[in-house]
Amino acid sequence: MASVGSVSSKIIGGITNFKPVQKCCNFFKKDPEKAIAYSTIASVVGKDGIGCYMYVNQSLNNEKIPEDKRKFVAALDLTNGILMIVAQLGLFFGMRKLNEPLFNKLFQKSFDKGGQIFKSIATQIRKQQREAGETVSRKLSLRKEYDKIRKDCLDTFKFITELAAATILAKRVIVPFIATPLAQKVKNKMDAKFDSKNAENKVEKDDDDKHEDDNKIEEHKEEIKSQDVPHNSNLLSKYKK
Repeated sequence: MASVGSVSSKIIGGITNFKPVQKCCNFFKKDPEKAIAYSTIASVVGKDGIGCYMYVNQSLNNEKIPEDKRKFVAALDLTNGILMIVAQLGLFFGMRKLNEPLFNKLFQKSFDKGGQIFKSIATQIRKQQREAGETVSRKLSLRKEYDKIRKDCLDTFKFITELAAATILAKRVIVPFIATPLAQKVKNKMDAKFDSKNAENKVEKDDDDKHEDDNKIEEHKEEIKSQDVPHNSNLLSKYKK
């Protein structure tokens, strides 16, 4: 009997042979920052999409909600879900355009475009190496290390700001700011429509009740007439011999 480990390894090995999986792995190897950011926002949006579907389905089948208002509640849930997904994607990709200029402005004392800071850092490092009797690094190798540190810092900054913009600013600030007044407007319109419909139903009911009362009065009159003694009858005729 094959062990669980060998069976699992065969299954995982088979999955990794699929072209989509290989492309995904190559994407993570080539640009891990972008791959991690995209996969994270995809998981967040996917979760909200599934949650939106479940909320809408629950509202449509919730017996605690009056049947005439279930579609309204479901529509609000759907609107809120769509706004949340669109806002998160919009701010995520918007921040990707603004991140690097923002990073350069915030950290210009550490990473400047002119390279003056690098020259100062490289001079200090080479001086310390000489004083310590160590091999003095070449400026080219120091530049590679400096650029790598800058890229790592920029990637971290991108990841944090993009997800913060999508999950905090979009989801907790912008969407409630838009969805709450929008929901209130829709609710007011639905209430007005519901009140108008109730008023029409009440008028129709009153008309029906009035018509029914009129019919009862007429029936009562006919009943009274049927009980009256005819004017042309001769009360004494039955006593005639």
